[in-house]
Amino acid sequence: MNHYSKLQMLRCGRRAQLVAAVLSAFALPGAAMASAFQLPTDNAAGWARANAGTSLFPDDPTAAFNNPAAMAFFSAPVLQATATEIRPDAQFNGTTLDVDGNPTSGGNPNGFGRFKPFPDLAAVVPVNDWLALGGSLTVPYGLSSVYNSSWQGRYFGTRTDLQSIAISFSASFKLNDQFSAGVGVLGQRTKAQLDTTLDPNGAAQALFGLPLPPQQDDVQLNVDVKRKASFGYFGGFVFKPTDLDTFGATYHSRVKNTLSGTYNLYGSTAGKQLLALAPVLDPALPTLNPNGASASAALDTPAYGTVDYLHKFSDRLSIAGTVKWTQWSTFKDLILTSEGQTLVALPEHYRDSYFFGVGGDYKLTDQWTLRSGIGYDQTPTVTLSRDPRVPDGNRKLLGFGIGYKATDHIGIDLGYQHLFVGRTPVHLANQPLLGAGTMNGYFDDSGDVVSLTGTYHF
Repeated sequence: MNHYSKLQMLRCGRRAQLVAAVLSAFALPGAAMASAFQLPTDNAAGWARANAGTSLFPDDPTAAFNNPAAMAFFSAPVLQATATEIRPDAQFNGTTLDVDGNPTSGGNPNGFGRFKPFPDLAAVVPVNDWLALGGSLTVPYGLSSVYNSSWQGRYFGTRTDLQSIAISFSASFKLNDQFSAGVGVLGQRTKAQLDTTLDPNGAAQALFGLPLPPQQDDVQLNVDVKRKASFGYFGGFVFKPTDLDTFGATYHSRVKNTLSGTYNLYGSTAGKQLLALAPVLDPALPTLNPNGASASAALDTPAYGTVDYLHKFSDRLSIAGTVKWTQWSTFKDLILTSEGQTLVALPEHYRDSYFFGVGGDYKLTDQWTLRSGIGYDQTPTVTLSRDPRVPDGNRKLLGFGIGYKATDHIGIDLGYQHLFVGRTPVHLANQPLLGAGTMNGYFDDSGDVVSLTGTYHF
C-alpha cells in the first residue's frame, strides 16, 4: 500500500471520529433550554408592581392560575384580557476566535431588540358563598433570540424560539372568613425551534491536526420540536388574620415534556457528506441523515412556589411583598434522540433561583389608581454554561403604571417595567469535538415590558 493510500485511510478514520464530534453539536440547541425563560403570568397591574403580591390584591382574576385560593373572596364574576409585549436587549462585546486563534468572520448583531407579544386571559366565577371556579390562558414560558447564520458567534447558537401556552381550570374553597384553599390543573403546549452552525473543519484540526481551514464547509443544524399536551397541577391557600392583612402561598408542579419533531441540515455539501459517512465507517455511530430525520428531547419546566403578603395601610394605600422560588436544579441532563438512537446525553449544571419583589397601589380617586414596585430576579444560569441564546444575568426590576375605572363594570390598566441587568460575562470554550472555538466578553443586557389590560366586572 503506497503512502497516498495510507494517508487516505487515515483521513477517513479521522473523519469518522469527526462525525461523532458533529453529532455532539446537537447539545448546543438544548443548552438554551435550561436558561431563564420563565415569564410572570401577570396582568398590567402586576407588571406595574414589579410582579409583587401575585394575586392577593382584591378581585384580581389572575388568581385563577397564580393562586386559586384568592378566588374564594370574589363577590361577583370577573373577566379579564391582557396584551403584553416584552423587548429584551443584549449586545455582545468581546471576541470570538476559531481553533487557530483568528477572529471568527461575520458581524455582531443584537439577537434580541424586538418586542414580542403574548396574551393572558383569566376569568373567575363565584358559585356560592364558599365555592368559586376559574380558568385561564397564560404563557408561563417563552423566549426568542435570533442571530443570522453568519454572525461571529454562530458556532455558539443562532436562532432560539420557545413558547409554552397553558390552559388551566381551578377551584377555590372558603373554609371561613379568614381562610381559603384552592387547587387547579393545567394543560401545556410547548414548541421550540433551535438552530446552530457547525464547524467540522475546525473540529478536524483540533482533534487530529488535519490541515483543514476552520470556518469552511459550515453546516447549519435546525431542530423543530413540539409537544401538544402535557399536564400539571397547582394549589395554594390564603389567610386573612385581620381586615388589613393577607397572607398567601402557592405551589406549581413540574411539567414533564418530551418534545418531538425533526432536524434538518443546510449548507456545505462536503460537511453533510461527513455526516452520511458516520454509520458506514463506524457502525457504533448513530445514523444522521443529511436530508433530515426525526428528533426528540426532554424539556421539563420546573416546579416553583411563592409566598406573598399584602397590607392595607388605608383605603388608598396597599403594599405587597413576594418571595418566589423556582426549582431549576431539576434540569440535570440533556438527552437528544432520533429514530430510537441516543445521539447525545450530556450533564447540565443549573441552580435554583429566587425572586424578591415589593409593590403597591395608591388610589388617587375612585377612578384613578397609581402603581409602582421594585424587584430582584436571580438567574439560574452559571458563567460556565451561559451562552448567546439566553445571556441571562441577575435582574433588578422597576415598574410603574396606572389604572382607570371607567364604569362600575369596566376597568383599564397600563403597566410598564424596566429590567436592569448590565454586563453579563460570557466565557465559552467549545470542546475540540465542536471546533475548539472560544467566546470571551460580556453581554450588555436590559429589557422593557409594556402591558395593557381590560377587565369586566359583571
